[in-house]
Amino acid sequence: MATVQSLAKRFEDTIHNYMAAIDKSLLPTRALDEEMVRKAVFLVRHDGVQIQSFNEERLLLEAVVKDAHAVKVILNFDKLTAICACPQDTMCRHRLAVIFALYQKIGSLSEWVASWREPENKQLTLLSEKRSPEQWTKLIRSVWREAIPDYTTRNYFYFEQMYDGRLKNALSYVPLEREWKVLYRTYAHFISLTEVWATFISGTQEVHHSFFKTWFDDELHELRDLLGQLRGQHRTFEADAFFEYLKTLIREFMEVKDGSFSQRFALYQLFWTNLFTTSRLREEELAALKNPDERLKAFFAISLKKDLDIKKISPNEAHDWVELAVLAETENHPQALTNILLAIKPHVKTFLFEGLYTQYRHQYVRTLSRLFSQIELSEVDWEDLFKQFGHYGLPAYSAYLIEKRLYKQWAELHHLHNSPLYFAEECGLKEVQASAPDYVLPLFHRYALAYLEERNRPSYKQAVRIWKKMKAACKKSGQMEFWTAYINEIRTQNKRLRALQEEIEKGNLI
Repeated sequence: MATVQSLAKRFEDTIHNYMAAIDKSLLPTRALDEEMVRKAVFLVRHDGVQIQSFNEERLLLEAVVKDAHAVKVILNFDKLTAICACPQDTMCRHRLAVIFALYQKIGSLSEWVASWREPENKQLTLLSEKRSPEQWTKLIRSVWREAIPDYTTRNYFYFEQMYDGRLKNALSYVPLEREWKVLYRTYAHFISLTEVWATFISGTQEVHHSFFKTWFDDELHELRDLLGQLRGQHRTFEADAFFEYLKTLIREFMEVKDGSFSQRFALYQLFWTNLFTTSRLREEELAALKNPDERLKAFFAISLKKDLDIKKISPNEAHDWVELAVLAETENHPQALTNILLAIKPHVKTFLFEGLYTQYRHQYVRTLSRLFSQIELSEVDWEDLFKQFGHYGLPAYSAYLIEKRLYKQWAELHHLHNSPLYFAEECGLKEVQASAPDYVLPLFHRYALAYLEERNRPSYKQAVRIWKKMKAACKKSGQMEFWTAYINEIRTQNKRLRALQEEIEKGNLI
């Protein structure tokens, strides 16, 4: 094999490409990366790298790195890859050491390391400068200067690992003074969220969409906690500039038009309902917004207790308007609540069945039922609303029918949807039985026969339990003659089922 020196000269461009890839993928601000580079340099300077062979045909270089144990490393000059026998899957100190050993033959390793660490020195310089919101923003954004890999969009678990690592780096520069810690963390979380925004939005369209949504909800929860702490914290005169700058950052973020209005709006509302809460600030913000969306105008109208006049809304905006209705309820603004709900009502079915994942439909039906119950609706409107809810609205519709004493319709509703016993009980079966026992008899009959068909003693016991309720309902409605004929017919039809006959006798049903 030619000398290592001549080999390095011959493949100088290849070695520079290896070094460029290292410079791009490793960050001096990341503790694990800095430690890896430091240990690799140590191995090179203490003659820990031995080049064993080079395959001219396949362009494979084989080396051994003398670490705690000897480790074999293979570089493929054709594909610019590196394989190591150690357990680490990605870049490791052994791969680095071999590349550094080759680079040392054509350049200065010390100068490369110093240049690689220069961004870190700049960070330290920033920290030594007078504290300012611009300084914090530059510092946090510098952690995100490396491009986000495309594959994180398609795989949430890589995304989460990448985000947590970079956020941790940003938080490592938190000020020592207690009064600045929470404000800096708020900056770090908000700016990091905006830096990863495009990747997050793309991820919501991929296979792991539910994980990305849960992650976003968790981030909002974390920010809500930080904003709550900030709101209750004594604010110094020096901090005013940081809050003003934060308002500007949030406004600029909100005004970006990229098809993610709903998510941006959720984040924007978080700050304006938890941190910037005075009427003066809200009036100034509304005036500063450029061509605000109707939903933004509605948000400030509710917050400022002004009358709200809503133009026709589109179905894909329904989710945001539902959240605004919840805000109007919280802020005790009945005029806004009424107008929002009347605008939402024609789009309820589209919102529930096209705009929501299945697991959220029950939750939103409960929310909508609660909200609509606070405004004046005709019976026709209620009927239309419950039809739009579909089977998700059965509990709410049942409660409405019981409230209106429409017990016959209640029973027909649960017959139509074949409601199981436990669900009918959740929807008010006991109340209907107490008020109109004759209407529940067909339901009890169906439930008992369903158990009967299972043909085992535990099921017969359950059937007898239901028949006892049926007997009580017959007694209350004065239909004991019907009951006697009914239970005798059941016994006659099933006279060969000895276990059933025994359970009927034990239950005193005759």
